[in-house]
Amino acid sequence: MFEDIVETVREPLIVLDPDLRIVSANRSFYNSFKVTSEETIGKLIYDLGNRQWDIPRLRTLLEEILPKNNKFDDYEVEHIFSNIGHKIMLLNARRITHKEIGSQMILLAIEDITKFRKLERERKNILSMFAHDMKNPALISEGFLSRLILGKTGALTEEQQDYLKIIHSELNKLSQLISDFLQFSRFEAIEYKPVPAPFNLEEEIRKNIEAEKVEAEKKKIIIGLEHLDIITPIVNADAAMVNRVIRNLLVNAIKYTDPGGSVTIKISDRGNEILVSVKDTGIGILGKHLPYIFDTFYRAGNSKGSGLGLSIARTIIEGHGGRIWAESIPANGSTFSFTLPK
Repeated sequence: MFEDIVETVREPLIVLDPDLRIVSANRSFYNSFKVTSEETIGKLIYDLGNRQWDIPRLRTLLEEILPKNNKFDDYEVEHIFSNIGHKIMLLNARRITHKEIGSQMILLAIEDITKFRKLERERKNILSMFAHDMKNPALISEGFLSRLILGKTGALTEEQQDYLKIIHSELNKLSQLISDFLQFSRFEAIEYKPVPAPFNLEEEIRKNIEAEKVEAEKKKIIIGLEHLDIITPIVNADAAMVNRVIRNLLVNAIKYTDPGGSVTIKISDRGNEILVSVKDTGIGILGKHLPYIFDTFYRAGNSKGSGLGLSIARTIIEGHGGRIWAESIPANGSTFSFTLPK
């Protein structure tokens, strides 16, 4: 009865005894890994093939299932298997009771995601190439438009000047969208790994404030930093990437704040981490949008961007082991906050 149930599942399944020896495997396991029952039953899982399953972390996970009643989901294994070549597997394990013999066992399910990962990587690489190829025509077009606007090809009427300025402005927006998409595709194409080094977070925030003051002053928005403690906030992080997050949050705050409003950046020391908050008095975000604003390509009803900036910001902060979130009251502003470990 027990073996019949295991046999009906299409994914490869094996059953391990308390010593992690294989007591049962289904047909899908034998077909997928091109092994026989003689090569499998009674063997320690670590001894299968060329010991491809002898992975320290996997050992720990399996050895803790029975004594601690643990389980694990979607543990990824990537390996070159002797009989089937390069494969990427997702492993899921549970403790079960073999009623026929009255013993505790481990059921290990194996999902082959090699094709899915390959297609995913190819898609990400195509996205990256596509974004890169779009960037060059936009930059060239901007250059020629600038020459026309400056009158380097002859005098223009006022109406022609106005039309060209509108075209130039729209091209700038397109270039920014492409830049966001290109940055996003780079994160997608390879696993993001920050290159940390000590830097003064407060100093970088002040530089970003100065850089955005021109835009703030155009709308008569007051922008400033509120330092909540006297400790100099030195963090060990990738300065260029964290600067991108700060700039993104500042630009958004100014963009969505009405003329005469304010944007306040607060920085505080919370022991093992630094907290940065960017608070504005802008239009706010409806509650139904808040859970999704960091999702890729998600745009709230009043959003004017690509839907990538906040997704990239989340990738950067989480890549550093921090958190990022937003709080908002419609018509009363928003506060975007993130933490970075010291």
